Amino acid sequence: MGIFLGVDAGGSKTHALLLDESGAVLGFGSGGCGNHQTGGLDSALREISRAVTGALEQAQARPEQVALGCFCLAGADLPQDFRMLGKALEAQRLAQQVVVKNDCIAALRCGLSRAWGVAVICGTGFNAAGRAQDGREIVLPGLGAISGDWGGGADLALEVIRAVMRAWDGRGRPTRLTRVVLERLGRDSEEALLADLYNRRIPRRSLLPLAPLLFEIADGGDGVAREIVTRMGTEAGVTANALLRRLDLLDSDAEVVLSGSVFKGQGTLLVDTVRGVVRAAAPRARMVQPRLAPVAGAALLAMELAGCTIPIGVQARLETTLSIQ
Repeated sequence: MGIFLGVDAGGSKTHALLLDESGAVLGFGSGGCGNHQTGGLDSALREISRAVTGALEQAQARPEQVALGCFCLAGADLPQDFRMLGKALEAQRLAQQVVVKNDCIAALRCGLSRAWGVAVICGTGFNAAGRAQDGREIVLPGLGAISGDWGGGADLALEVIRAVMRAWDGRGRPTRLTRVVLERLGRDSEEALLADLYNRRIPRRSLLPLAPLLFEIADGGDGVAREIVTRMGTEAGVTANALLRRLDLLDSDAEVVLSGSVFKGQGTLLVDTVRGVVRAAAPRARMVQPRLAPVAGAALLAMELAGCTIPIGVQARLETTLSIQ
């Protein structure tokens, strides 16, 4: 019996899933940040290995029983990344065959009802990918500001800090974000917060929980918070439109998959903004928020790459048995 491994590794967590030839779940494991651009290659490999080992232990299986592993990784952006990650993962001997893809491809696989469409990922970071009806595929570099990107939980958290500081010094409008940020970070004033950020007494990763707070405050009507959320939605919509245009899908009823933790924020403002921006350029496009966890998309890809036909009903069964992470 063949065993197939899917891995979805991002900036905050790594998930691993094992399926058999029937698509039944054999094991699931989790780890921390699996993006080599964030914490370095050695750290990313440790977290990926931890997640896979957890799945193998749950399945009572050995790595040599895994026919193919599809590793969908944040940080797999440029050809040099794929070469480095492929070589490093093969050395880990987590599967007989290793395939490395960008994590956007897992989002495409788990969110689309057809083979073509677009996916925008907004988790810790921001990226997007798409596939045309003729099979052409585009994955954006996803390297942050140097590749033209803005967005995701890390950028939103910094934008929240920026709004608080501008409200403090008079350049910005007062916002309820000030109170919740100071409470969340345990500081009694903006001046104390600024000093601790400057002296690196607050790790940047400690700011990530500010993103969910942003959506709560925006949903409560705060104008500054709503502007930040609207900016994020506009950027996601502009990105989706660029891919739809490059893939000749503007006139189609293409699905636009909105994947990642940021799209789960409280309220409808973010998704409503994306929908408005996309439909201005692609009126027939449909926004989709996947019910299937990205790691399941990676595991299904592993089966397909190994030449297996996905049995009828597997994806629907996974949607009901595997919660979105």
